[in-house]
Amino acid sequence: MRRGELEAQISTTNRWWRRPRDGRRWESDDRDLISADGAPYTYRPGALHDLVTGGLYALFGPRRVGKSVEVKRAIGGLLDTGVDPRRVVHAACNTWQYRDLTTLVSLIDELAPPGGGPRYLFLDEITAIKEDWVGTLAWLRDQTSLGSDCVVISGSSAENLERARSDLAGRRGPAVDADRILLPMGFRSFCQVTGHDLPDAPTIHPQDMLTPEATVAIAELRPYLTDLVVAWERYLEVGGFPRAVTDWIVDRAVSDEFENALWDAVHGLTLVFGDWTAARSQALLEAISKRITSRMNKADVARDLGGIHHQTLDLRLSALHNAFVTWPCHLSAGGRPDLASQVKIYFVDPVHARLAHARRPNVPAPDYTQMSEQQLGVALLRAHERALPGSFRDADVLLYYRSSTGSEVDFTGPWLNRLPYEGKYTGGAWLRETQTAKAAFGGCVLATRNVIDRKDQRLAIPAGMLAYLLDDDRPTSSQLRPDASG
Repeated sequence: MRRGELEAQISTTNRWWRRPRDGRRWESDDRDLISADGAPYTYRPGALHDLVTGGLYALFGPRRVGKSVEVKRAIGGLLDTGVDPRRVVHAACNTWQYRDLTTLVSLIDELAPPGGGPRYLFLDEITAIKEDWVGTLAWLRDQTSLGSDCVVISGSSAENLERARSDLAGRRGPAVDADRILLPMGFRSFCQVTGHDLPDAPTIHPQDMLTPEATVAIAELRPYLTDLVVAWERYLEVGGFPRAVTDWIVDRAVSDEFENALWDAVHGLTLVFGDWTAARSQALLEAISKRITSRMNKADVARDLGGIHHQTLDLRLSALHNAFVTWPCHLSAGGRPDLASQVKIYFVDPVHARLAHARRPNVPAPDYTQMSEQQLGVALLRAHERALPGSFRDADVLLYYRSSTGSEVDFTGPWLNRLPYEGKYTGGAWLRETQTAKAAFGGCVLATRNVIDRKDQRLAIPAGMLAYLLDDDRPTSSQLRPDASG
């Protein structure tokens, strides 16, 4: 891109540089913020609420989850604290090349010279740059004025996340928890914005679910059991994408428009390279959705996709993982992932899991049992992400256990302190479902539909109640607007 073209682009999008017209703030003309503010609820994850001068942050997450909104809100927060508008720069990098980053820094030096106060640079969707943006950014941090600026990069693919962590090490400045992952809203926020009046129970760490504190919290939520079951099953249908939640509040269904937009993101922006077709994307999503909770036989999936090469399948599965559409759960081998064994693949959000059904209704949608296990896993991953930001995509965080007799336990991992989790969506007898976990680990937490019970070190707790206690959202970050529940 020529220098003049780049300047014209950012001068158009950085509207806070201009004088307010007729008392209108720049936010009133920003499409991302107009859309977010038009929702029938207030939801502010605050993924970038604590930026510090000189820090280099990375914000990743699935497409359509609201990363651009978080970036714009962070910009608004900086301006509200009195930062010079000319020293806050936003660049949408969707169509850029790596050399445009160098041009941008040179241009910023002219518009807001170094030494005139802190500068903040937001590089939105930087992962869309196909060339070596990681190496270029590292060089710019080392060799130019960008080294002392606060920089926020965002993207929808974690393909280069590991390399970025390595190459940018030592260049993150004073940033704390520099890697951030923005996920669809958790279950507690979902309850709040869809109008469920539930107690503000404490967040319980997964390894503490058998402690007295957890017992007290469960007792506090027990009178709300019916509400939690209804909300959980609604969550398994709607998911946590802000647009999907808005659709449900307004029309009691996720819109075709949003499902089509997600399909375009999954197929057109994630899976298409080489001669890959829409039919194969559909077949791949079908293959994963019908195998949720089961180990994946890749040879069978390759046949379902027309006999493609296993390396081609691995590339597409990696693309889905990198785009935060799916997440892998490996077999535990002494607390480490057994990469040679069959993997289980879950989706990140219920709408992802239902895409194959939405586009072809004769394809069965995953049932509540499958979806409840999936979202239990996501709730556990979110808890780990809370303790170690940026860890959601790590393949060794959550594992499944398999005994010598072939019996399985859904979720375990060293960080759970030998307290495994099972997702059996039962409304009746439950002790038998815990036998493998009891023999291998001494106890477990079983996520049921509506059963609350305890036997020694085995706890049966409704999945909705469990997810609510695992989540850390609070009413200050998400609330239903008056008269919005319909």
